[in-house]
Amino acid sequence: MIALLNYVAVIGAFLSASLVLPAFVGFGTSDFDSGFTLLIYAVIGAFFSSAILMATRGRKINLDRVNSVYLAVLSWIIFPLVLAFPLADLFQISYLHAVFEAVSAFTTTAADSIDSLEAASPAAIFLRSNLQWTGGLAAILTFILFLGPIRAGGLPKPRSSAGEASGRTTSAVNRIAWRMFLYFFLATIICFVLLMLSGVDAFSSLILTSTAMTAGGYTPAGKTLVDIAPPFALIVMAVFFIIASTNVYWHRMVIKWQINNLKNHRESYYLIGLTGLLSFVFLIAIFRASGSTVVGPVQTVSEAIFNASSLISTSGLQSRPGIFLLITPSVVFLILLIGGGCFSMAGGIKLYRLGAMLFHSENELTKLIYPNVVTKSHFGAEIYNLRLMKSIWTMAAALIGTMVLGALALAFSGMSFQASITASIAAITNAGPAYSVDWVPRGTEGWPSYNEMIIPQKMILSIIMLLGRLEVIAVLVAINPTYWIKR
Repeated sequence: MIALLNYVAVIGAFLSASLVLPAFVGFGTSDFDSGFTLLIYAVIGAFFSSAILMATRGRKINLDRVNSVYLAVLSWIIFPLVLAFPLADLFQISYLHAVFEAVSAFTTTAADSIDSLEAASPAAIFLRSNLQWTGGLAAILTFILFLGPIRAGGLPKPRSSAGEASGRTTSAVNRIAWRMFLYFFLATIICFVLLMLSGVDAFSSLILTSTAMTAGGYTPAGKTLVDIAPPFALIVMAVFFIIASTNVYWHRMVIKWQINNLKNHRESYYLIGLTGLLSFVFLIAIFRASGSTVVGPVQTVSEAIFNASSLISTSGLQSRPGIFLLITPSVVFLILLIGGGCFSMAGGIKLYRLGAMLFHSENELTKLIYPNVVTKSHFGAEIYNLRLMKSIWTMAAALIGTMVLGALALAFSGMSFQASITASIAAITNAGPAYSVDWVPRGTEGWPSYNEMIIPQKMILSIIMLLGRLEVIAVLVAINPTYWIKR
């Protein structure tokens, strides 16, 4: 319990510090009320976090296996509830509506439900975008430090020298967290500079950088992406979408040029290949819909690559309204459900797990015909044993089950079946913009936009978003009744 409190306080201190930058944006735009409000929240958060850190100072703070899972789950539940207070103040909305916004931003879902966003202050808009950036970093650290070492949901073995100790030893946690923060921060600066060089204004570049780094979906208020992002900017965002959706351990292999590990890796290469294939599909669809005389070839190619990478990374953001309508809806949502890579910010089942399930299914079907045949037990560097496959199938079943139950709950709340299943898929894959009234004629009954949803519907979606970010299985482990009965 001491270790749990200590790490919660550390995270709270970091989130409190993250409010300072939006406060400066408020001061810089002469919005002193928003600036001082955010500073007050930052000071209050820092005070409580410091008090807990002082109370646990000198105590044993190493996390064991169980506390690692509880820390991951509790942090994702507690902090959006706390961060909803400044959002409610700055956007002038009720607390429960702000909870939906906080969960949406922190899980990088970017389900925008703010009405008249154009009237909101730059500090408020940047605060929500900054929470998205912070949530992306938190997602990576959650899987690297806590869920990855215990291989929750059949995650691949972490390619880290810390190994399972990374979820237990304080020095390993601090070292890996600091390195990941530096890597994330430097990549953010590079993305921001490239967007600025492409012709995007400074404030819009900040918002789009947060979106690109986290495979999120926020854009500057009241603007279509193609209106503010020239072709080169779309390509920059597409590249960082791919980076955000690929395995961070693969990034390390590339940076350190670990040839043997790069040869054995598979998932990231398949993801890049699928992005290229989907880009070609979008390219043909856009040319057929508009023709090269309406949209220039450079613009068309950049939009095709952007929208393909957006789907693969489960961002769900479109370069312009209606682009996803050019391909079959079932294909769009199937891609979102599959998702990106493990140890990334993408949602969905993940390509690694899909490959494992297909590999396992092939072996089992082969055994039906040839019961005594010796089948392969590995693919690349990964060995698929029965224990690992049970974890993977359980995770996939839990994710799909949550999606179905969420859709039923939304349907009972008054949404149409099509809207319910679409919203549930968008929430479970953390691809908020993928749910859009563009899928149906405007005014269709039972298909509300996010800002038209009632509180119960937003709370249902908030739960689905959190479960999707934690891949459901971590929550099931935390609430396992067998463990609590035995305690």
